[in-house]
This record gives sequence, structure tokens and C-alpha cells, in this order.
Amino acid sequence: MMKNPVIKEKAGDPYIMKDQDKYYLVATGGGKENVTEFVCWQSSDLADWSEPISILKLSEVSWAKTNGWAPCMVEVDGYYYFAFCADQQIGIAVCNQPMGRFHDLLGKPLIAKEDYDFQTIDPVFLKDDDGKIYFAFGQGRCMISEINLTPTSAEFVGEMICLSEMLYLQSSHMRDQFDISIYNEAPDLIKIGEKYLFSWSVYDVLDYRYGIRYAWSKYPMGPYYMPIDFERDNILMQGHHDITGCGHACITEYRGEYYIFYGRHSKNWWAEGIGRDICCEKIIFEDEYHLKAIPRAISED
Repeated sequence: MMKNPVIKEKAGDPYIMKDQDKYYLVATGGGKENVTEFVCWQSSDLADWSEPISILKLSEVSWAKTNGWAPCMVEVDGYYYFAFCADQQIGIAVCNQPMGRFHDLLGKPLIAKEDYDFQTIDPVFLKDDDGKIYFAFGQGRCMISEINLTPTSAEFVGEMICLSEMLYLQSSHMRDQFDISIYNEAPDLIKIGEKYLFSWSVYDVLDYRYGIRYAWSKYPMGPYYMPIDFERDNILMQGHHDITGCGHACITEYRGEYYIFYGRHSKNWWAEGIGRDICCEKIIFEDEYHLKAIPRAISED
């Protein structure tokens, strides 16, 4: 089992890409805001990570200035695509190796903040077994579409579907209502066996209830269904005692087991600007549909 935190640098919003026998971790680095550089860590076992390597600076992106948040990465036909937030918009960069150096692919945002009536942040890729790539994003609402990526272009394929709308309908809420106890931010998608697991963060990052819920589907673009007992069985992880801010996570596989990487912070993190810690827990499969992960103390095996 990995020790917490898994890397020594302060960071949050982790995303892990598995590429052959290597894992690549990207995240929101530094303190609480105004991040202007993205770095990448490498590991072969999820426990021992390399020193961070700079892979993209916002000064290298013509349309971006501040708030470099919540990146993700995917490999397609030997090229690596790096999606990132900046100025509450989503951009995409490309490189022929995962440790960079990446360059802005489009010269403009892939998704601009004026395109939607919610925060256009928190991108995530899903690479399916057939090679198709799906792209989800959003705070307040979560949208998903298939995307076609080449070294010279990034284009959505077909319609954009609202994943979070399905969660509201299942919870007997109006589909256009915003309730952070049902969906707030930070979507993640992974295929486990023949099913797709969609997880996301609920409540505000400064709320002690900030945590992770989840749902399952037979198809990458849904519909996704939460376990029936919403108030009990749908919570994958939540903080406890002095462990707070457990959210904005990603799930990855290692030797047949599944692990969740997530950010967490002290109760005074925002006021003191001391940064977050990236931690990892093994996911417990209670049965075919019900999952749990328990946050451990720092440096606890």
C-alpha cells in the first residue's frame, strides 16, 4: 500500500494516465490559486514517483494567463494530448511523449467559458477498448462527448450529452437545478470489466462533507445509475475527523486492483494558502456495484 501523501510536493486535482507499464500523474500544483505551470510525475508502481518535470507553462499559451487547474492526459496513436484549465476555460496541448514539452494545439480554448452557463473546468478523458476517446468536463453540470484527436486538430463527434442531468432525475430533482450535494465538479471515468464507472465530487471543497459519489453504466456516455440508496451506498469517499477536502479524484488500475488518487487539505488550507496533499487509497468492492475507500492518516501504510 502506498504511503500518504504519495508525492512530496503540494498539489491537488490529480489525474493518472496509464501508458503501457508506466503511470503519469498530472495535477494542479502549488498553493490555492494562480497556478501558471503544469508538471508531470512518473511511476511504475504508483508508490515511487519521479521528481516533477515541467511540461507546459501558461506563458506558452497565447490565450491563457492564470488559474492553471485540473489537467488530464490521454495517448492516441503515439501522441499525447494534455487537457487543462486556464482562466475558467479548457485548452488542449499535444506532444509526442508524455513528459513533454507540450504545445498548445488550437491557439484558442477547446471550450470557452461563454460556451456554457456553468463553469467550463475539470476536463477528463476516457479511452475505450475500441480506441474511441470520450471527453467530459464541468462544474455545476457535467457534459460528455466523443472527441477526435490528431496532432493538428481536436473535434467533438456527435452531440454533447449532460451526464449530471441523469443524476438529478434519479434523485427526483429538476434537471436544470443545481444542487452540489448531487453533483458539483471533477468528473472521472474509467471502464471496469464490462461496465463504466463515473465518479465526481459533491459539496464545496471547503465543506467538511466534500467527497466523492459514483454511478455505473453499460455505455461510456450513459445513462449512468447510482446505487439505489443514495444517502448511504453512493458515497465512495468522504473526509473524517481532521482529514478534510477529500475529493477531485481519479481511479486507476494496478495489478488487478483499483486505487483512487485524490487531493485533501487541512481545515485552514484556504486561509493559510499552504496547498493540498495528493493521497491514495485502495478501493474496496463491497459487491458488484458498491464501492468504498477510507482516507488514511498521513504516512500511514
